[in-house]
Amino acid sequence: MTEPQQSRIFTPHVEYSLFLVRDEDDYDSQPPEGIGIASLPVAHGVVYVASTVQEHETTAQVHVWPGVPPKRAEGELLGQVALFSKSGRVSVHSMAGGPEGQWLELEGPGLYGVRVYRFGGGPAAQARRDEAVRRIGDGEDIEMPTDLESYVIDMWR
Repeated sequence: MTEPQQSRIFTPHVEYSLFLVRDEDDYDSQPPEGIGIASLPVAHGVVYVASTVQEHETTAQVHVWPGVPPKRAEGELLGQVALFSKSGRVSVHSMAGGPEGQWLELEGPGLYGVRVYRFGGGPAAQARRDEAVRRIGDGEDIEMPTDLESYVIDMWR
């Protein structure tokens, strides 16, 4: 078991320092109380992932494995949780939803292990974002950085 069965890259917009991994049909859209950047809160059909940067686009690579994958040597492990998928399809979304139609087929409905790793982020990334917001506010024609942080999400049945 050295390779995932399938992988997909999602680019959610982080809102309120959160994005989510959710079931296609059946999930609780209200985040639980007390979300912090060091935990992975789980609600019905959804895992909330906390970012260290307030509002930005990020990249999340989701890998579906045939069994429990080895832990990664790189990245900051945010946690490991269980997620029940009623539909057998998941996506990575911003808090407001979308992108529509971008789903990853799992092995069918059931309980899945989920491990989330963060790469980058932290005070340096937040400072870069704040500087870009200031410069854009001053009328400079620059792009908001999209490489502030990224995620790898490993899932297995």
